[in-house]
Amino acid sequence: MSLPSGIIFVNNNIVEQIRDTLIKQLFITSVMDGYVYDDIIQNDPLYPTFVHNNNQRIMVIRSFVELESRETADVVIHVKQGMAAVEKNNFGPPGLTSRVAELYWGKLSIY
Repeated sequence: MSLPSGIIFVNNNIVEQIRDTLIKQLFITSVMDGYVYDDIIQNDPLYPTFVHNNNQRIMVIRSFVELESRETADVVIHVKQGMAAVEKNNFGPPGLTSRVAELYWGKLSIY
């Protein structure tokens, strides 16, 4: 059984080390800025379907003040002081808070 694909939004005020840890632990295939993602969605509204059909995991780094395209996210994570709070989760219940070091894809994707 393979892990599901997904689009993960993460707040943009994280340090590079945390970002790199999330990329490794969540098996991220691509990282992009929120503005780039918004442009892609505007030009191709079926992009989330493409991501899911190709078993990709996309991390979108953006300010949480910006709500554009948020409905396309499968998981929304706010990271602060080494803790990851799951605000939205299409694979399981939201509300999970975990140390970033202990966060992995299987923990998020209860399916």
